[in-house]
Amino acid sequence: MAILLLLLPLLAWLLWRWLGPAGGQPPRAVLVALAVAVAIGAAVALTIRLDGRDVTGGVYVPPRLGPDGQVLPSRIEPAR
Repeated sequence: MAILLLLLPLLAWLLWRWLGPAGGQPPRAVLVALAVAVAIGAAVALTIRLDGRDVTGGVYVPPRLGPDGQVLPSRIEPAR
């Protein structure tokens, strides 16, 4: 998944070069939409980073094998 996120800008650029006008600049609307998307993404990332709340509110317990060999699912236990 991470490699897709890294390659997405390159793929978008290649698509633009392949389908776009030769030597032309992208339309102003595309640049404005891109700037707005980057600003919104940065604002969301900053908000999540500065919020600092523990979303789970507890301790993650991974799945494990029970005494009878059954897989017990993961769960969140309340913080102590």
